[in-house]
Amino acid sequence: MFIKLFLITVVVVAVSFLAMGISIFFKKNGKFPSFEIGKNKEMRKLGITCAKHDELKYHNHLKKGKPCDCS
Repeated sequence: MFIKLFLITVVVVAVSFLAMGISIFFKKNGKFPSFEIGKNKEMRKLGITCAKHDELKYHNHLKKGKPCDCS
């Protein structure tokens, strides 16, 4: 039972990767989507920023004696 389920899972994952690879290969400018916030234009349009940069910004505000505007 376990081996049958494992084989089905492997086949489904393999077909998924193959389909994703084929779709990227046949697109005119086929690239994997960028998940990094700094490089993803759509995330920046939505106002989503990197948590690391937010922390550095707030830390610098506190160093300068300015109150943090996080709430």
